[in-house]
Amino acid sequence: MSIASSKDIILETARNIFQRFGFAKTSIGDIANAARKGRRTVYTYFENKEEIYKAVIKKEVDVLRDKLSDAVFSESSAQEKLKHYLVTRMMTINELSNYYDALRNDYLQDFKIIENIREDFDNQEISMISEILTEGVEDNEFKIDNINLTAKAIVVAMKGFEIPFFIEKVDKDIEGQLNSLIDILFNGILKR
Repeated sequence: MSIASSKDIILETARNIFQRFGFAKTSIGDIANAARKGRRTVYTYFENKEEIYKAVIKKEVDVLRDKLSDAVFSESSAQEKLKHYLVTRMMTINELSNYYDALRNDYLQDFKIIENIREDFDNQEISMISEILTEGVEDNEFKIDNINLTAKAIVVAMKGFEIPFFIEKVDKDIEGQLNSLIDILFNGILKR
């Protein structure tokens, strides 16, 4: 078995265990046993549990980024790109339990590595949304005075909706609620 495949097995196993039991209740021994590897093998690739968790989160962020990129490129108009981006973002985060666990748990707030991953992804999201908005302005679909500020506002708004959607599980119709929010984003609240 190659070095890369052993590492991948450990990461996938760790992802599943973190998903099931959470970061705090998972040990290196749990990961090693489930991966059918010795603890020494796990330590060959990772210094500690935090490093494994960081790698799992990074892998999930890569999945999210890829899905968002696919969503944007699958549509032709900027309006459809933005809609598809926002729905794909929320639905994918709902599926990526370890990433979302890292976003919501207070005990991970001091984990600087996770904070850096979040911050990097926020900046990437702002950039991706800015590109969509710029295209929309150029194609006369959107009227936006400050594209960067608007992109930041969209990212902050979507992050604000993560808690009621995923932690509190307020409503099972996430996509329907997202479409209502997207309608507000596009059409505002002013009576015309």
